[in-house]
Amino acid sequence: MISRLGTATIRPSLVGRVNPPRLLNTTHTRRGFTCSNVRRAVQEQTEATDPISGIPVKNVSNNANGGAAVQEQSGMFYLDNVFPLRMNMFDIRQLFFRNTKRCIDGRANKAMPATEVLGHGFAVKHMEARIKDGGAIIEFTFKSSLEDKKAVANEIVEKIAKHLEKNKVVASFNLQQVRAFLVKGEPFFEDLVARYPTPRLRIEFQGQPVSVERLYKHLRLYGKIYDISLYPNPHTSKEPARYAIVQFTRIRSATSARNCLHGHMIQGNRLNILYERQLRTNVVKDWIAEHPRITVPIVAAVIAGITYSIFDPMREFFIASRITQRFNPEEYAFYRWLRRETWARLVSGDRHVDQATVFEEDADDISKIRSWLKETPETFVVVTGPRGSGKTGLVSAALLDRHNKILIDCEELANSRNQSEMIVELAKQLGYFPVFTWVASMGKLLDTVIAASTGQSAGIASSPEAQIQKILETAAIALREVSPDELFKEDSKAKKRGILEGLERWVHKKLNTEREEERDPQEIRKDIPVVVLDNFMYRETSMTEHLWSELANFAGLLVENEVAHVVIVSSNVGVNKVLNKALPGQSFETIQTTDANPEMALSFIARQLGTKDLDEKLHACVVALGGRLTELELLVQKLKMKMDPQDALEDIVNRTVVEIRKYGFNETADIEEHQMEWSAIQFWEIVKCLAQNKSVNFDELKFGPFFKGDEKPLWAMERAEIITILYKEGRANSIRPGKPVMYTAFDRLVSDKVFAATMEIETNQYLKKVAEEQMTKYEETVQSLSQIYNGKTPREINGRISYLLKKIEKTQKDIEAYEARITDAKSLVVTAWEDCTSS
Repeated sequence: MISRLGTATIRPSLVGRVNPPRLLNTTHTRRGFTCSNVRRAVQEQTEATDPISGIPVKNVSNNANGGAAVQEQSGMFYLDNVFPLRMNMFDIRQLFFRNTKRCIDGRANKAMPATEVLGHGFAVKHMEARIKDGGAIIEFTFKSSLEDKKAVANEIVEKIAKHLEKNKVVASFNLQQVRAFLVKGEPFFEDLVARYPTPRLRIEFQGQPVSVERLYKHLRLYGKIYDISLYPNPHTSKEPARYAIVQFTRIRSATSARNCLHGHMIQGNRLNILYERQLRTNVVKDWIAEHPRITVPIVAAVIAGITYSIFDPMREFFIASRITQRFNPEEYAFYRWLRRETWARLVSGDRHVDQATVFEEDADDISKIRSWLKETPETFVVVTGPRGSGKTGLVSAALLDRHNKILIDCEELANSRNQSEMIVELAKQLGYFPVFTWVASMGKLLDTVIAASTGQSAGIASSPEAQIQKILETAAIALREVSPDELFKEDSKAKKRGILEGLERWVHKKLNTEREEERDPQEIRKDIPVVVLDNFMYRETSMTEHLWSELANFAGLLVENEVAHVVIVSSNVGVNKVLNKALPGQSFETIQTTDANPEMALSFIARQLGTKDLDEKLHACVVALGGRLTELELLVQKLKMKMDPQDALEDIVNRTVVEIRKYGFNETADIEEHQMEWSAIQFWEIVKCLAQNKSVNFDELKFGPFFKGDEKPLWAMERAEIITILYKEGRANSIRPGKPVMYTAFDRLVSDKVFAATMEIETNQYLKKVAEEQMTKYEETVQSLSQIYNGKTPREINGRISYLLKKIEKTQKDIEAYEARITDAKSLVVTAWEDCTSS
């Protein structure tokens, strides 16, 4: 068995040199000796060599009995496993262990037995920490003769090693044995940043190469060896080996060998030992890199599995918390009491007058919605009406006593700049967290790279539609968990039997609480979640087209499975077309909101102002303003700022006029950027008609000279909210302004002589152009008919020619009338013009 004992460099102490002894009985010495002979005799008597390194050592004297003299010698041994190894620059394990002199002394004293046990005058001279190698080199002194120096040093280190093994001295950081080895060479004390311990050593020969057998004999002492290779290979190369690569099975074996054998002399050859970096080759890694068609889908599947098992439950929890208002402090009585007793006493309470309480008939609509929500979900609750008519406030008032509810504001989604921002906004409103939008971008990048390298798409990238569908599916699962219908299912999760059921019954009895199974079904239905899709189909664009379809399917899924009630609030008249696809064969519970009459509007203003005494001028202002809730609230704000009612009305009307001229007549700074789907003269025709009448016949306007049967401009105006199209028996019947205040604004536009004259010029120029084009066609037709049979027209064609001639006569009169109107309008522009008043 090979001993665990190491080797150490043994240096003879030159501190106490022994002078050569004087020659005895010099008087009896032969006189023939010369001085050189005497000196040679003394040198032969005193010179010796180091037993380990073979270095000549002088001034060694013999004792009086003729034996070798005992003197102070020095040596070194290496303590392994004192510190953690430092494998790279990011290895922070060293920070948790102190390497001060006091700490090293304590660990060295713990590893060594008492001085009396070691004997030979053992004393520690110096300690050097080897931080990266995880050990320490200890220089010690002892007393022995030069011939016995090697044996005594080995004996001392052997006693230390036996002490470590007997007392099972282990390191606290890895619970492995601390070992001791004698240092035979000259350790290389370095702190190179780029060199770290490895199990692979490079042994360079300074002299003749050393055989594998001899290397094994010297290195096996420090641990098991995996392989020893000489380079260049002496069996295949004519050149002698210059170095050897030794692969240990453990890193600490390599560190011990390097610290103990670096600089060691073997048969006159010096060994230089360095750490050799390993070039690791991973077969699995190479195979994965070489087969992306197989590995990339597998990795994607693993990531999807991790997402499903870790992130999906988190997302369901956060969505359920959003539905149940778990983290909303307003839902807790203690917070409400604390706010009422502290903050509410310092500031005046805000008026939270709900929009639904504006009109008297809203109470009936609120009762209808609440009664529908008390039933099992069977169909949609659809609230429609013009924008600003109080639809959202009506629904909010109906849901005041509902705890499990969630609102999706579709206007925020439709106003998103791109689909990624839309997805983030939808996740935020639903409480879907965490959401990784960068994963989709990385998937697209990987899919592009793989398609470019392999020629086939890996299908990693997920489309925005798939991401929206994933968010809504997770929300549906969370709603299912919140829904109280789970209490009535024969489910192992909801059904408690045996001891647990009895324990629950006992707890409820002691706490005087009612069990879920014993509650009234009407009370349980109050806990059914309610999903509100506010401003549904706010804007119809190519980006939002799929969003409305997905939200409608999501709502239909919830209602069909009786998971939640769905309330849809929309100003779009075509909302039923989309909802019928999501829930076919079902009739919807519908509520239509309208504008208030003057009496109800005055009642609302009185409640908002907190007074019953209203200004007499206010009635006329309300009549001119109309009963749209948004304008009434704006009027109330101006009245609270002590503005005169007439001034407040003028401000609102002027602002409306500016908006109409900007969005209706396209009076914007950049006309090319804001292209309208209708012309200014088409909208001017509607403005003139509505300034004189309450409504305009839809079909009459559609087939008039300005639209010529094209109804697309009318639908575009409705989407821009400058007109409202009313229906009768399912078809478009009449046209009214987008808001009641626009009646007054249209009157102002028509009363503006200069503006009206300029629009009349454009209108008549358009009509004149159309008439001239028609007359040209008539003339060409008459001319072509007159040339039949060389100018002898048949009797049958005379009627057609007469008809065309009458048309030409009528069109000529129209052109003359258009020119007269243009002339009058131009003169009016000049005469009615007034300069701006300077401020």
